[in-house]
Amino acid sequence: MRQTRTIAILLVLAGVAAAAGLAWAVQRRQAACLPTPVLAAELLPNATLAPDAASPNQAAGWGYRTSSGVALQQPSRGQGFDLDGDDRALQLIGIANYVETPAIPVQPGRSYCFSGFALTDQADKGATRVQPLLRWLDAAGAEIGTSAGDWQPVALWQPGASSWSALRAAGRAPDGAAQLRVRLQPAADNRLYLDAMHVRTTSAAPPPAEPPRPLPITIQPWPDGYAAALSFSFDWETTMGGLVHSRSLAAEDPNNAEDPRERGMRMRQGITTTLELFRSYNLRATYYATGYNFLSGNTERRSFMGDPSFSWASPANGWKSDWSGRPWFGSDPYGSIASAPDYYFGDLIAPLLAAGHDIQTHTFSHLYGGYASPAQWQADFAAWQQVAGRQGVAAPRSLAFPWSGSGGMSDANWRALEDAGITSVTRTNRSQSQYQLMRPENPHCAPVPGHARILACPDFYLTARSANQAITLLNSTIAAGGMIDLWAHTEEVTTPAQIAAWTQVVRAASAQRDAGRLWIAPLAEIADWQAGLAKVNVQRVELNGADTANRLAFSITNAHDRGLHGLAIDLPFIVGKCIVNGLELNTQHTTRLTLNLTAGQMVEVQAWPA
Repeated sequence: MRQTRTIAILLVLAGVAAAAGLAWAVQRRQAACLPTPVLAAELLPNATLAPDAASPNQAAGWGYRTSSGVALQQPSRGQGFDLDGDDRALQLIGIANYVETPAIPVQPGRSYCFSGFALTDQADKGATRVQPLLRWLDAAGAEIGTSAGDWQPVALWQPGASSWSALRAAGRAPDGAAQLRVRLQPAADNRLYLDAMHVRTTSAAPPPAEPPRPLPITIQPWPDGYAAALSFSFDWETTMGGLVHSRSLAAEDPNNAEDPRERGMRMRQGITTTLELFRSYNLRATYYATGYNFLSGNTERRSFMGDPSFSWASPANGWKSDWSGRPWFGSDPYGSIASAPDYYFGDLIAPLLAAGHDIQTHTFSHLYGGYASPAQWQADFAAWQQVAGRQGVAAPRSLAFPWSGSGGMSDANWRALEDAGITSVTRTNRSQSQYQLMRPENPHCAPVPGHARILACPDFYLTARSANQAITLLNSTIAAGGMIDLWAHTEEVTTPAQIAAWTQVVRAASAQRDAGRLWIAPLAEIADWQAGLAKVNVQRVELNGADTANRLAFSITNAHDRGLHGLAIDLPFIVGKCIVNGLELNTQHTTRLTLNLTAGQMVEVQAWPA
């Protein structure tokens, strides 16, 4: 009897251990988003990527920002790759693009996970990254929250190797969630392949971040309470810049068929005309300069960037003549400003700085960003900083892409920009939807996907023909509370018609500034402000009493590495008394408080109604 009882106890213990082991195994599989019979079945509609009957090159039910660059690939037809054996994978191209799963029914409070695999196959662009984003939707399809996965590495395909990289993300459905769509966003323009994607329930995952509680104060988006922001800027090149290395892009460069040296002289003349225009209205602009702009000559025959030839600069890629085997700086006359004033603009730097204008980079060599390698980008930044520094110009924070050539930028290229200290870019690709980060009709700077330290800012090409359109755009930007950059080449503000068009727009913008509606500043400063505002923290908010008739107290911190001068804060009442860091301010019975916060500064605010 005792032996039977012992055996029974051992069997029970073995069963408990087996159950615990099974539970542990199930929990591990759920945490890894692996299939678990009964408990974690496939939830993703059309996980097999079956084609759409009406659009056979698209997966039925799957979505995208733009169909350009998104297509089903079939290895049996010599297209792409396949991981799970169904002869299908989804191709994704473009940093401004994404793919999104069909809608998946979910229950609030339950946890869900996404798993999938990705690879990239462009050796010249290298590895890249992808971010899965879980978008929680209500029954009507409106987004009510998100759960963002990490930016996850995607390996470069190697022949004979297992090159697929795993992607994972998980989250808990918030209250009100009825559907889930998983969005896959790339960090560069590398060609990607996605396959073996699944959505399942999982063990507990963190819930989406709660939306911030409404504050009794409102921080205005621009300094001193301006409603919107505007920059004026110029692409400024000597003959050695994009003028002698012309590409066939008449829409971007209507003068590309003209003699480069005559254009170089107009680029020089445009400094005089624009300085006069901006001086009349007390405005500061941005001049995006190439490297030879800083030289007063090159009689000593210096070489730059290792005297490169760019293999990509060929007629096949849009160049009017073949530069692929020619030294990029080979047309240098090795003269001086006196002998070749169209090639060297070093005498124009001091007048620009004296007038308070900002000089930023248009690259040293006027390279094409999407074709260049990371090493070429690094050499270009180093050369620009060297010659600019000798003229007293600081290292650049802002970049205007030559030829709007951001299309094709690799993850490593964007990192080269980050490493060089670039915090804003403009002149991004405007003609290919999968690469188009910015559009003037959406006038706001936005973080570059996967490279959030860089803001991409919208621009509009201001010419004699587009002045009225620019004023209309300016008014819509004010209504949207956003920003816009109005730009041209300096050579395009040299004729009476061009000067009249620019004067018309500058006068209209200045009137909006004087009316308190428009902040006009160099683009880098506008981007810095927006980046800084995103790091303003308001804490310890106290509003005593049941209404606003009592003291309001809060602390506010500028966590950015640059100061915020003129931070405008609207309070919920007319202020009778206000104390900031122990000092009473003269608020003059207004609802608005304006602060100047240095980098990293925290202030304590107390306010009482009048």
